[in-house]
Amino acid sequence: MPRTPEFDRDDVIAAAQAVFWDRGYSQTSVANLVEATGLKPGSLYGAFGSKKGVFLEVLEAYNRAFMERISALRLHEAGALAGLITILDTIIDDAVTGQDRRGCLAVNALLEMSQHDADIAERLRAHNRRTRRAFADLVKTAQLQGDIESTRDPDDLAAYLMNSIWGLRVTCRDESSRNILNAIAAGIIAGVSNHHEKARIRISPAL
Repeated sequence: MPRTPEFDRDDVIAAAQAVFWDRGYSQTSVANLVEATGLKPGSLYGAFGSKKGVFLEVLEAYNRAFMERISALRLHEAGALAGLITILDTIIDDAVTGQDRRGCLAVNALLEMSQHDADIAERLRAHNRRTRRAFADLVKTAQLQGDIESTRDPDDLAAYLMNSIWGLRVTCRDESSRNILNAIAAGIIAGVSNHHEKARIRISPAL
């Protein structure tokens, strides 16, 4: 019988995710993963097969967490659109305070690896499809709540939101001006909301 792994797989994936997020795929070595996870090389290879095997599981875990986060926005006490604004505010706060200026792990991987590895590229395409569906569901909820015009196509707005938020995350890697980032976020909300002025007030420059 195969031996039961003597480690928590979720903990290992979380530690590996931090390394890939900080260093990128190409600059992450097996030695980096061994140091971060505490596993011996043999255990790492035995559990995941390769560095790419670890990374594919990291992408899956990242995707699940992201989907849960987007789905939760639909249940925000002030409405789905308010939940989206909260996400934008969090992204900006993390960038301005320096807590997280790494960008989106999936976008970083897309830019780095989509032309170089077919398996990673397909995993990222699947992530993108699920992300668009999640944003489309969010838009539909906001439409029912009266915050987005019901005649607008949810799939089109989902693609707009997904790409706009990705762009914001990329910008946050190099831009730390709250005023500039708030202006970008307000523009994102104004592109979908029936309440443009309300959106601008809620994402307002820190004075």
